[in-house]
Amino acid sequence: MTVGDALPGGDQSALRHLNTRRVLRLLYEGPSLTISGVARETGLSRPTVQGILTSLVESRHLVLDGFDNAPTGGRPAQRYRFAADAGVVAGLDIGAHAVSVRIADLAGAQVAAARAAIHPDLDPAGRIDAAVHLLRRTMPADAPRLWAACAGSPGIIADGVVRLSVAIPDWTGTALAKELTARLGCPVSAVKDANLAVLAEHRVGAAQGVDHVLYVHAGHRLGVGVLVDGRPFGGGRGAAGEIGRHPGLGWEAAPRKLLSDAGVAPGMNSREWVFAQARRGDRRAVEAVDDYARALAEGVGAMVLAMDPQLVVVGGGVARAGETVMEPVRRHLAEILYELPGLAISALGDDAVAIGAVETARDAVRGELFTDGS
Repeated sequence: MTVGDALPGGDQSALRHLNTRRVLRLLYEGPSLTISGVARETGLSRPTVQGILTSLVESRHLVLDGFDNAPTGGRPAQRYRFAADAGVVAGLDIGAHAVSVRIADLAGAQVAAARAAIHPDLDPAGRIDAAVHLLRRTMPADAPRLWAACAGSPGIIADGVVRLSVAIPDWTGTALAKELTARLGCPVSAVKDANLAVLAEHRVGAAQGVDHVLYVHAGHRLGVGVLVDGRPFGGGRGAAGEIGRHPGLGWEAAPRKLLSDAGVAPGMNSREWVFAQARRGDRRAVEAVDDYARALAEGVGAMVLAMDPQLVVVGGGVARAGETVMEPVRRHLAEILYELPGLAISALGDDAVAIGAVETARDAVRGELFTDGS
């Protein structure tokens, strides 16, 4: 059963169903209102509004929210508001070495969150099972029904299928959305992790109020998420932004090269040590970081010239190095671009993908509830 199937009025006239969605959308997106307030905002008659509000309270889409004081001293008017706790949505971040989940109410407020390490060699079924197990373990015992979920993962994802994943080679070909829908019993979408991260930064992070954004994940791997007109952009086949594929940029080797150039022993992952050494002025570390920043800037610069974003947000583990990395990136970008866009560090850190997944699940709920009334 979809969210829309649960909406009252479906067994009545099409007009009643349309009006029900109009009222619900008004209260979902705004403050609580009285019958008169809803009638005024929608242009519907008071008897029609009263019947719709009653049915929405009975279906638990709305709750009573106190009274308005009557200015004439008469009977106070009942207020109604959207029941954000009528259901929950979930966001999953399924990576090579860890899975994260975030559970939120229908208004986006966090209910619970968790992160767990996983073995990088898990097969696709085991990786999905690990994410589902973490979600179920994290879900509060008294939580309402899970209305929708979204999963983010590295790679090229289109129509819910992982078309290609370099970070998790066995992941290629996995019907991620279909597998999760079967396990969770609710609608589930799957999106490239960097595109979820850029959506999260746009909605609640460093890119609020900015509609054209480039998000760069810089960590164990380099990846890009693209936001155009306030929406994640995947292109015709989900591969938009996959500039790291270009062999001339050296993005696939750049994270490893940063460590080797700084003299880190093979097998050790000590990015933080390299950045700390660079801050102290160690020549070898400074040169390694500058070379890494140049590779990063060449790829980012090409993307900026192609899409002309207003802002570039840098996330991932490397972003925690702050100006140690950002300053040389900015300097090398200035050598490439006609005009520098804004450059910011992620405000959401490791939570960006899961937050973006929650926002995408909330968008799915909105679509089910309001499409007919738009």
